[in-house]
Amino acid sequence: MVRGGQVREGEEVAMGTTLAFQFPLGRYHANPWDRAVNEGTSEWPPSPWRILRALIATWYTRWPDLPATEIDGLLSVLADPPFYKTPATASGHTRHYMPDPAHRRAETGNTDLTLDPFLAVGRDDALLVHWDADLGTGQREVLAKLAELIPYLGRSESVCHARLLDPDTASAVDETWWRPGVAEGTNGTRLLAPATPFDRSLLEATTAGVRKQRRTVPPGTRWVSYTPGDRADGRRAAVSSLSQASRPTAIRFAVVGPAPIALTHGVLIADEAHRIAGKRLEKAGIPDERRRQIMGTRGAATDHRHAHWIPVSTPDESATSVRSLILWTPDGLRTEEIGALLDRGGEGGYEVRGFPKVRLLFQAAGRVEDVAPELCSDRSVRLWTSVTPYLPVRYQHRDRQTLEEFLTADVTAELRYRPWHKAATEAVTVSLTEPRAGRVNQFRRYRMGEKLRQSRTGIGLRLEFSSPVAGPLLIGQLSHFGFGVFAPET
Repeated sequence: MVRGGQVREGEEVAMGTTLAFQFPLGRYHANPWDRAVNEGTSEWPPSPWRILRALIATWYTRWPDLPATEIDGLLSVLADPPFYKTPATASGHTRHYMPDPAHRRAETGNTDLTLDPFLAVGRDDALLVHWDADLGTGQREVLAKLAELIPYLGRSESVCHARLLDPDTASAVDETWWRPGVAEGTNGTRLLAPATPFDRSLLEATTAGVRKQRRTVPPGTRWVSYTPGDRADGRRAAVSSLSQASRPTAIRFAVVGPAPIALTHGVLIADEAHRIAGKRLEKAGIPDERRRQIMGTRGAATDHRHAHWIPVSTPDESATSVRSLILWTPDGLRTEEIGALLDRGGEGGYEVRGFPKVRLLFQAAGRVEDVAPELCSDRSVRLWTSVTPYLPVRYQHRDRQTLEEFLTADVTAELRYRPWHKAATEAVTVSLTEPRAGRVNQFRRYRMGEKLRQSRTGIGLRLEFSSPVAGPLLIGQLSHFGFGVFAPET
């Protein structure tokens, strides 16, 4: 049965429709509708809305003699969200310093940094887009010609070659394809698609017109959640016998060097290790979406499930120094991801810049309870004390709430953003104390690339819960870089 367009009498009907896109320049440029260009993100896979817009633009500019009824019937059939089979990609960007109105020739300054993000794609690799839609012979001929005429997909730099695949030669949709529906956990993404019933005029809206209407998305559109396939990057993934429930959740590194690094400055080691790890995952070909899940871009929006870098000292030291660095990912790491982080086949270890020959050497990988027992509790513990200062996330309204009320509300809100601690938010008592690792004013409370004026306010806390908490317990600002670390009281 054909949905949307008309099938002429006597026409044969082909089952399913698949377009193949190749990028001969090896780059794909497309900024997601709801993201700023300078965020450095790329829309992948291309949204259904973007693909249909490309077909309409091609019709206007390269085949204006095609009757409007033909294009309307074709696009109505393709209005349902398609499936995607994506090739391997690697993210990158170029930087441009654009002059602003105050810039003068032969003078420095008054320029604005602009990023041009892109995805590197193999020149011979193909992006497949499949609709469970049946086209008549006439409609297939129209779509085949339109596809051949498409000059680019995304921005004009994304030169593409598109073609309609024969149903007999097209790949069958299996578990390796991106599927529309409810995204599973943090692995999914959302793409812009036309709403139903289909209206071509809504796809012709200009960006300036949408902004003029003060809309955040074009009218007549909707967000569709997509779940990536088991091998959505198009490569044969390493087979892992570990299920998600039994994946290693922590890696422990020994911090070695001729000069000890004080725990009060552990944020510098955590920040630099985070940077190096991101490059290793990219070098190993870990898909861009999965790499963002591990490295993290939005903490609260993703329930803080991405990597935490936790500097750890020896408890009985008189002057606390960083002896270990714990990498903790609540959702666990796959075998190939651990291999990438450990740089198997390379020199191994992490050379941390900015420190006197500091190296991070692999010690252990496994469950966080086994790898970092000092951060967890193997028995019923309700009392937890700051090891490093807690950095509040919200602003205290001094005329409306006391310090205790503010801290209780802030801690409770932070716990709610972490699903594994939601049960502990029913009743928590907050009191002040000094962090175990030193006085608050001794800690560097800003990251490597930040200024002193960006230092966060810190405070030591003692938390008493109404029910036992297992740990790790890390909350507040910079909790992914060693702040807001709590240890159980025994």
